[in-house]
Amino acid sequence: MKNNQKQGNYSSNKNTNNKAFLRILKRFYAIKEYFSFDHSQHLKVDHEKLQIIYANIRV
Repeated sequence: MKNNQKQGNYSSNKNTNNKAFLRILKRFYAIKEYFSFDHSQHLKVDHEKLQIIYANIRV
């Protein structure tokens, strides 16, 4: 019986360690995606929108 209890505790500790590791991975990939975001493409779209707004104001 003692062996089963030890194995049960070990597996629960292993699960908590896995959850903590997965949280760290999620944070890492969230940061990585933020920095891999193409800012130049985003700025081009905003610039084009601004030109359309200014063109509408002039007319």
